[in-house]
Amino acid sequence: MISSLTNAPCGAGLVIQRIADPSLERRLARMGLFPSSVITRLDEEVALHTVRVRGPRGEVVLSGGMGGKVIVHLEDGRMLPLPELHVGDKGHIEAVTAGESLLAALAALGLKNDDEIELLRRLPPMEYVTVVEGRGRIRLPEGMAAKILGVMGDIECQFVNAQAGSPFLVRRILGGERAQKTIALLDIREGGTLRLESVEKAPSYRMSSGDRIIVSSHEGLRLFLRVDQADLIIVNSESGEA
Repeated sequence: MISSLTNAPCGAGLVIQRIADPSLERRLARMGLFPSSVITRLDEEVALHTVRVRGPRGEVVLSGGMGGKVIVHLEDGRMLPLPELHVGDKGHIEAVTAGESLLAALAALGLKNDDEIELLRRLPPMEYVTVVEGRGRIRLPEGMAAKILGVMGDIECQFVNAQAGSPFLVRRILGGERAQKTIALLDIREGGTLRLESVEKAPSYRMSSGDRIIVSSHEGLRLFLRVDQADLIIVNSESGEA
């Protein structure tokens, strides 16, 4: 039976019949997935950690949501989502499974397709106790702090790397429309000023497999997809009984 990937069973070989979005089809093609390719939906949980990586312009921090959409081609030939790399793993960015907003965010951090990248560290869940000009004190999760780009004196950096007590002028909010709206609700906007007070340990969490759908290919690719993306991938079982 033909169905969307979202409704397909786990553990069975699935043949991609079509991809109902040209942009997603192009991004998957870059990773070697086309109509007639065989994939398997995996029954696993996803833990999307914020990560610190080294790219062509030095060290940057990517939230779990951003990093989960970056596919890295490792030196040993495997292709994995960035959060699945081990510390010290090196490779190049093979593709990004998201739209133009994430590509623009990565470009602002000095990362693009084919760039060399190394995983330096997985960051534990932290909260950035911050004073927002015109609002007062808030607590920012580390993934959100990584999406705020600005200047501290004459240093351009992400807010996740800000120094406590120093004024931080917001220049840009990275990420998609949803992330930008969430940050705007905290009265954090371009041209505004933040001041970091402290960084504290946050309650840890683990995203369930319902938040991301994991697939693998016969060639060893592992891929995290949002449910709305999986809805656009039409599959059939290799036996025709999905």
